[in-house]
Amino acid sequence: MANVLLTGAAGAIGMDLAFSLNEAKINVFATEADEDNFFLVSKSCKYYNKVFRAPRAGTDDYISRINEIIVRENIDLIIPNPDFEVGFISKIREQIKSPLFLPSDETVQILLSKSLTAQKIGDLAPRTFDVDNEDDLSNAISSEKVVWLRPKTGAGGKGSLVVSDSKFGWMWVEYWKKRGFSSSWIAQEYLNGGNYNVTLIYDRNSNLCGMGMLERLGYIHEAISPTGVTGDVRLAKTVKLDKIIDVAKKAVNIIDRNPVGIFSVDLMGEKVSEINPRFAGRPRLYTLSGANFPAHIVDFELKGKSSYLESNEGYRLIRQVDIEPVAIKQD
Repeated sequence: MANVLLTGAAGAIGMDLAFSLNEAKINVFATEADEDNFFLVSKSCKYYNKVFRAPRAGTDDYISRINEIIVRENIDLIIPNPDFEVGFISKIREQIKSPLFLPSDETVQILLSKSLTAQKIGDLAPRTFDVDNEDDLSNAISSEKVVWLRPKTGAGGKGSLVVSDSKFGWMWVEYWKKRGFSSSWIAQEYLNGGNYNVTLIYDRNSNLCGMGMLERLGYIHEAISPTGVTGDVRLAKTVKLDKIIDVAKKAVNIIDRNPVGIFSVDLMGEKVSEINPRFAGRPRLYTLSGANFPAHIVDFELKGKSSYLESNEGYRLIRQVDIEPVAIKQD
């Protein structure tokens, strides 16, 4: 039986991955840096064989702790989450004693920047403006009338705001700076249309071996977010829209002509808002629709031979705080 190590055990995506691997009878080990989250998930999440407390990525003892767990539990593969940990472990991957399923480090670092990603994919992204001061924001609003103001890095919609007034928008940026949020900022063309995720998985030979697509329909705690987006999906459904899937594939191939790993492409309508070098759509929904991508990755990584797996349309994810998520087949 395979042994897989996940990082970011307490995150919603981490627990989705653990659920999926558990469904396939794969041993799931995980790390968590936050003390409270470690206690919570190690006591309450039934999908992990064991959760280990680990230092935060980037600290002195991180590498030695990860390697200690790899040796102790005979780890076959690491699937990292979230962004910060992905970015760090990608850079030091040669020091890790187990294979990681990640794109190349050059690709990872591009994808962790929404600004660099937009520059690379050009017209496939919304029009994008760097915002270093209030004048930059004013110029963006003069061009677009309404913009999506957001940090260049980060996840979960943190700091994002729809803005049509530069003074108000810059006050928002200053508010986040005072809270210690150090990211640079961008303003993007404000888009209408469906909120989609297309997850694309490529094997070590750059063969597309997995594709899932969902539409996000609602978020947990959306009423307390200025944009209605919190990153923690409450409602979603699996769909298949070929035109949007083609946009996602084209964007990935512009970023990396020989892609390897997970590319989780988020789109508003037919424009790519960001690409994550990790799982970001709801892996549990894909699994419950018949496409267990984490187990599929483990299978072809260990066997060295991949096949193609695709999510099925018509499944709806329903989540709520402190209630086990379910997925139902729609008539």
